[in-house]
Amino acid sequence: MNSSWISEFGSNDAKLLILVGSINNDLLLSEVDSYPCGVLWIGPREVARSSDKTNLLKVDPKEDFDKLDQILYEFMAQDYLEMPVVKVAKVTGIDSELYTKVISKIGLKIESVSRARRTRASTGFQRQEQIFFNLSGYLLSRVPMEWSSLASNSVAVVVGAGPSLDVTLPILNETLVRSVLVIAADSTLNALKKLNIEPNFVVSIDPNKTFSSCCDSDFTPGIAILSSQSHPSWKEKWGNRVRYLSGRVLTEDWLAGNGVPKTSRLAKSNSGLTALSFADFLNPSLILLAGMDLSGGDGGSERYAESTGRSYIKIEAFHYHNVPGNYTEEVQTPFLSDWSETSTETSLISSRRTILNFTDRGARLEGCTLVHPDDSAQMNQAISENIRPFTPTNGTMEIKREISGLGMEQLLTLLGARCDLLWDKLNNDWGMYENTEFFKKILSDRDIATLFGDFAFVVMPYLEKDKLPQSLARQAIVYLKKSIWKLEDSIISCRPSEEFLVGFLKGKLH
Repeated sequence: MNSSWISEFGSNDAKLLILVGSINNDLLLSEVDSYPCGVLWIGPREVARSSDKTNLLKVDPKEDFDKLDQILYEFMAQDYLEMPVVKVAKVTGIDSELYTKVISKIGLKIESVSRARRTRASTGFQRQEQIFFNLSGYLLSRVPMEWSSLASNSVAVVVGAGPSLDVTLPILNETLVRSVLVIAADSTLNALKKLNIEPNFVVSIDPNKTFSSCCDSDFTPGIAILSSQSHPSWKEKWGNRVRYLSGRVLTEDWLAGNGVPKTSRLAKSNSGLTALSFADFLNPSLILLAGMDLSGGDGGSERYAESTGRSYIKIEAFHYHNVPGNYTEEVQTPFLSDWSETSTETSLISSRRTILNFTDRGARLEGCTLVHPDDSAQMNQAISENIRPFTPTNGTMEIKREISGLGMEQLLTLLGARCDLLWDKLNNDWGMYENTEFFKKILSDRDIATLFGDFAFVVMPYLEKDKLPQSLARQAIVYLKKSIWKLEDSIISCRPSEEFLVGFLKGKLH
């Protein structure tokens, strides 16, 4: 490591560089020349020098700390294949605490973006298929605004699958759970079934998580809250008892640009966090968390309660992070970004309503009032005396928001025309699929690239470097065709008019 830096890490193949701290001008210019694709310098304004280097972005942490997440995200978007190198210079005096926060924020952002990219790269084709599989449901059965007061003056219990659930769920089952609204993360189904607890809502947003991996029977209570990327097995099991939330999905961005606005509350990065956000949307007087540990037991390797039937799944992380604990000063977690996002969410929600974290372990969540199982009697009494039981009015739970009429017909016409266009390109360029230029031709159309966003995300980084492997090219063609077929199936499932169907089936929409 160069003696100029107190910390230095990153890939030798990285094209981007993040510099932190006070850096002399000669060293700065040397680093800028070494990373022509981009250098982000987060340093004090008083040592900033003017520079005509177009690849240098200077940020003052004192003034721009609140914007740093977005700045980092946009900077890292310049290279999808490698995370940036990070080099930290020495900082002394009054700013040291600020720079410690900056370095922590950089680490969190690199971890979350890296994880998201790995997930998209490995599952992007599958996710695109599932987005189109869920498309008709997303258009016809969205979470309605009428639910925004569904839980008024009531308690919403959010059930996560952490190890503490083995202790807390039996207690809740004996006293409180029959009179409250229950929102459960998908992995908790077996635990709930064992105690005959039927949640009002079950949240599942993970593209890879199947119903059978979460439940060993046909236990399908309440309404399933899904995202457009959810595994098909959840829609298949719940049938019409499904409502969809929007998320950070490029296909949904395309839909929003063509008259289908996103739902008022968005799916988050995992089911537990989405369940918490959804509970807040329902406007209860109080939210009670159970099984939301955000810190694995047994030194960080345990993720699930025994009662979920998933405790055999162990976490084998290279790095465990120390975060504030509920009953100890620190606990270890491999879920650093999940903990950070959840703690930020509870901090925001607690400004509107009380949140109780009912647990005997785990990571501290900002804004929550901690309740130990030994104190459950007092908690239950206080809740029962001040908050009414959850009793939805007739028909409320059946309400859904849907796209219909002329708006739906126009949207389906646009989608059908894109299907026809892609089939034409596939038919006309038969035999050239392994050629990088073929994919460049398809995805240079911004409209198509956005509509098929998760598919494009896998392929485009390689196109920019002209390094698309033949094996990936063959796989891409297979999944492109499958995605078009799924999209066409969803178009038909949206119940279009007979006139539209005639033109669609004849391929005469463009």
